[in-house]
Amino acid sequence: MKTINFTRRGFLTSAVAASGAALLERSAAAQKAAKAVGPDVATKDLIASSVEKVQWKTQPFPMTDVRLLPSEWKDMMELNRGFLYSIPNDRLAYNFRVTAGLETDATPLGGWEAPDCELRGHYVGHYLSGCALLYASTGDTDIRDKANALVVMLAETQSKNGYLGAYPEKFYDRLRTHEHVWAPFYTYHKIMAGLVDMYEHTGNQQALEMAESMADWAIAYSKPFSDEDWQKVLLVEHGGMNEVSFNLYAITGKTKYRDLGYRFEHHKIFDPLAEGKDELGGNHSNTNIPKVIGAARGYELTGDERYNKIARNFYREVTEHHAYCTGGTSNGEFWQKPDEISTQLGPAAQECCCSYNMMKLARHLFGQEPDAAHFDYYERMLFNVRAGTQDRNGMLMYYVPLQAGMYKTFGTQYDAFWCCTGTGSEEYSKLNDSIYFHDDNAVFVNLYVPSKLDWKERGLKLEQTSKFPEDEKITFKITGAPSKTTALKFRIPYWATKDVAIRVNGTPVTATMTPSSYVAVEHDWKVGDAIEVALPLTLHINYANDDKTVQAAMYGPMVLAVTLGTEDLTTGMIYASNGPSGPDGFPMPHIRSEGIWFEQAEANERYSIRFKSKGNGVQHTLVPLKDIYDERYSTYVKNYA
Repeated sequence: MKTINFTRRGFLTSAVAASGAALLERSAAAQKAAKAVGPDVATKDLIASSVEKVQWKTQPFPMTDVRLLPSEWKDMMELNRGFLYSIPNDRLAYNFRVTAGLETDATPLGGWEAPDCELRGHYVGHYLSGCALLYASTGDTDIRDKANALVVMLAETQSKNGYLGAYPEKFYDRLRTHEHVWAPFYTYHKIMAGLVDMYEHTGNQQALEMAESMADWAIAYSKPFSDEDWQKVLLVEHGGMNEVSFNLYAITGKTKYRDLGYRFEHHKIFDPLAEGKDELGGNHSNTNIPKVIGAARGYELTGDERYNKIARNFYREVTEHHAYCTGGTSNGEFWQKPDEISTQLGPAAQECCCSYNMMKLARHLFGQEPDAAHFDYYERMLFNVRAGTQDRNGMLMYYVPLQAGMYKTFGTQYDAFWCCTGTGSEEYSKLNDSIYFHDDNAVFVNLYVPSKLDWKERGLKLEQTSKFPEDEKITFKITGAPSKTTALKFRIPYWATKDVAIRVNGTPVTATMTPSSYVAVEHDWKVGDAIEVALPLTLHINYANDDKTVQAAMYGPMVLAVTLGTEDLTTGMIYASNGPSGPDGFPMPHIRSEGIWFEQAEANERYSIRFKSKGNGVQHTLVPLKDIYDERYSTYVKNYA
C-alpha cells in the first residue's frame, strides 16, 4: 500500500450551515443525570492509583482546591464557559443518534463534526472533558448537569458489543484491510477520554461503565491481528489510546486495560526513542505526542523503564531541537530534521494541539522529577501558544502561523470544530490545574497566575494577586495558617536573571535567586502574612538553532512580534470554517543591530506592552504575540549586524 501524507485539514469534505446561538436547557435528562451523580461528588485522583508503581514526587492540587482570581486567565476561562454552554446537546449527539438508527430533529454541526466528515464525534469527547474540567475548576453544577445529560444521550446510542461512535463500525473494516480512512481510533480515544474525565471530575459512574465497554470492544477488535499487521493499523493516527487504556487500568485495576495500553504501542515511533535516536523528521507531530504521554503514564503505572526513556528522550528532542521561540512545534503538522527552525516558519506552523499535549507531557515529567525547567517550558507555551489563541468571543485557533506577514485565524461557532477546537475547549477549562503542586513539606508555586489555594488537609490558604506581566510584582497573602511547618517554593524563571527579590512582611529573604530553580521560603506562617515576589522581566533574544541571524525578541516569557499592519486583511480571513488560509505573507523584517536590538516604547490604547527596534534601517514596533488578534505580524526578524 502506498503511504500518503495528509494533513487533518486536507480530509475536510464540506461544512454544513448551522443555526444561531442556543442556550442551555435544563432537560429532564440533565436533571436525571444530576440526581444520579449527586450534588457534590469528590474528584477521583487517578495519579495516586493503588496500582501505581512510580509515585509522583510532587502532586498537583485538585482543581477543586484552586480557584482563579480576576485576571486575563479567568477571562479566558469565562469565554470558554460561554462557548461550552452555547452548543446544544442534541446537536452534539446528532451523528451518534443517526449512526445508531435513532431519530433526531436536531440540526447537525458543521466543519469536522459535519455528517460527511470522517472525524465526526471527536469534538464530543473533547466537549465532555472540557465540561468535566470546568466543573472541577469552578464548581459550576449547571455545566456538569449539561454534560451528564449528554452522557445519558450517548448511552442510548452505545451498541451491545460496547462500540460507541458517531460513524459506523464499518470504518474499522477499512482500517482492518488497510484502506484509506481518517483516523477512527483517534476519535474513539477522544470519546473514551471524555467519559473517563466525566468519571474522574464529576463522579459519573455511567460514564466509566461506558468507557470500559468501549475498551472491551477495542480489545476484541485488536485481538485477531498478528503483531505485524497490527503495527500497520497503528500507522493510522490513533490519538492516546494507550494513555486512556492505562488510565482505565489505574481506575479499575483490571490488567486487561493495562495490556490494551501496551497493545497500542507503535514500534515505528517508540523503538528509536527508546534508543535515544531522533527520527522524528517526516512524522506527523500531534499524531505522536499523545502516544508519548501514554508512555509516560504507562511508566507511572508499571515501572517500565523503557517507557520512561521513551518519554524523556522524546521531550528532550522536541524541546531542544524541534521547538520555536514560543515553545511550539510542527510546521504543516509535521516535524522536519532536528534544528531546522529558520526554514520551517510556515503559515501552518505550531498546531495548537501540539502545544496542549506537550504541556501535558511536561506536567507528567515534572510530577515524576520536579525540575523548574519543565515549568519554564510550560510557561513559555502558556504565554505564547495558548494565551492569544482564543479570540474575544471564545473562538479558537488551529495553527499559530510563523511566516512573516501572516495572521491569526479563528474558527466559527458551529462550523469549525477542528482538533484544536477540542484541545482548546479543554485547555481553557483547566487553567488552574498546574499553578500549585505540593510534596509533604512544601507548596511549589509554578505559575504566576492570580488565584487562591485551599490546602484543606494542611489548613493552608493562600491568595496570589498581580497584574503580571504588566507588573513585575506578585503578592501572596496567607489567609489560612497551615497546621504544620510548610515551605513555599517559588519558581525563579529562566528569564529572571537580575534583581529578583522576595520579601516576607517587608523583610528581604536572603537566598540565591538562581534562574530556572525554586527558592524555598520557610516561615511560621500566620494569617495576614504577606510575601512579595519581584520578577523583573528581562529582554533577551531567542536564536533559530540553524541560523543565528534569524532572531526572536523576548520580554520575560513572552515572544514579541513585529506588527505588520492590516493590508488586504479581511474578516473572512480572520474567521473561517475550514482552517487558516490566505495569501502569501511578507518578507521577514530586517534589522541591523548588535546585542539587544529592541527597547521599551510607550504603551497605547491597543497595546499595554510595546517595544521598538533599535539600530539602522526601518524602525519596527513589537508587541506580545499573545496580544495580537487582527493584524499581520512576524515573530522572527533577520539581523544583518
